[in-house]
Amino acid sequence: MGGSESKSTDVKHELLFDEEEKSRVSSVFASISHGKKSFNKEQFLHFTSTVLDTFTSSRMYDLIEGPLPPHRQQHHQRRHAHHQHRGHEIQLQHFASHLGLLLKGNITDLAHSCIFLASTTPDSVSGPNLVKLVTNVLTSYERVLHAHCTAYQSWMFAASKGSHDNLANSLLKDLLHSDGRSVSGTGEKEETSKMFDVSDIEQWLSRSSLFTQVLRQVFDGAFQFYHVEPQEMVFAPKVPHVRDTNWSQCRTVLDFPTVLFLNFSVPPLLQTQWKLLFNSTLHGASFSQLLQRVRGKGPTYLIVKDKNGNVFGGFASIPWEINPKFTGDSSCFLFKACPDYSIYRPTGYNENFMYLNHRVQTLPNGLGMGGQLEYFGLWIDQEFDIGHSKAGAKGCTTYGSPQLSGDAEFQVDCLEVWAIGKEKRKDGEEDEDEEEDTADNAKGGEKSILDKMSSEDKAILEMVDRGTISDAMREEPIVEETAAHKSIISPF
Repeated sequence: MGGSESKSTDVKHELLFDEEEKSRVSSVFASISHGKKSFNKEQFLHFTSTVLDTFTSSRMYDLIEGPLPPHRQQHHQRRHAHHQHRGHEIQLQHFASHLGLLLKGNITDLAHSCIFLASTTPDSVSGPNLVKLVTNVLTSYERVLHAHCTAYQSWMFAASKGSHDNLANSLLKDLLHSDGRSVSGTGEKEETSKMFDVSDIEQWLSRSSLFTQVLRQVFDGAFQFYHVEPQEMVFAPKVPHVRDTNWSQCRTVLDFPTVLFLNFSVPPLLQTQWKLLFNSTLHGASFSQLLQRVRGKGPTYLIVKDKNGNVFGGFASIPWEINPKFTGDSSCFLFKACPDYSIYRPTGYNENFMYLNHRVQTLPNGLGMGGQLEYFGLWIDQEFDIGHSKAGAKGCTTYGSPQLSGDAEFQVDCLEVWAIGKEKRKDGEEDEDEEEDTADNAKGGEKSILDKMSSEDKAILEMVDRGTISDAMREEPIVEETAAHKSIISPF
């Protein structure tokens, strides 16, 4: 059985967890085992069921029950592997060793875990199984946020119709689509028989910081391994808190995967709050209403849903103002969000980032981003219900984007504009974010925005990325939590 453990494993346990964390590990184990000296698969599945799907939970139990991953076995295999055999219940020290790799391991540890959780094939995983894992992990992250994150609870998201799977495919795009084919965990698209090994997954994880952060948060949530009360957590990647939006009067076209993706694609200082400025369903299909509500409102997201169900838009880094000339800067970008996710950043070919004009006979009247007059990467005509998205063989000259809409000339089904970031008060200062204030106060002091920026964040703000979604992901440090609780917290 999973009885006495080797001294080498105990040392490993000592290195991965400090004294306070060891107490938390013991509490988690006690909760799973109901105070017994070991737990079985049924108890584990029950404990993790509020976060993980049944398949992932079952594979995680098998992972914890088995020996350490190959790259960790060099010093532990003889002493460790024979103590824990398949089919036996799991005891504390064996549990602690594997929990250390899941919660505090490096990228290589995560890569091994991903392969094991996604596939029953040793040391490799197929594309469809990998998409299924990423889809399930994204769904699990939404469950964690739904239970504990006040920012998530401030939203009334649109129903997610395949968006988790679409985002999973897009996050894995560079890895899976090298041969030009689509891969799906649901089997709806053409599948591939190509297998990916630990090295492949490790390289992908190192590039996809959004998923790496989500995966770590899901592991913490599955084991209820929180350093502070869950309601005090600052989750990363962040979901923005919606301010001053009355959901009884309107609905958004945005679902959870789309908001997660779009929020992660803007600089960290803009990720805390969103405010709905304009919604065509609520405010009417009126270009005059649009102008009145969005001019001078700071960084904004323009969200368009066409009559074919495609969702796309652009990020405007500066306030919209009527101007016969192009404005904006290299922080602007275009994006697609349905049926797939991609970010298109400036190519450097020109500076035609933003355009807004109204009631001028000699110039196009409407709102545009990228390209050139009459041939925009994204255009909303002043007639409002029509627009276009045009791109040459090499894409939009400004952003390198392809045609974003289903048809080059499209009809608008719904249009939304969201203000991004903290709102400026009349005195020029920014409102404090409630969620961040809670975390900062728990740390014993408040920080200015500049103090909250790491050198990595500052470097990210200066980056101009021109790749697809994997390249567009921005690395944001996981927030270090503070005062730890010593008893098991059951957030569910």
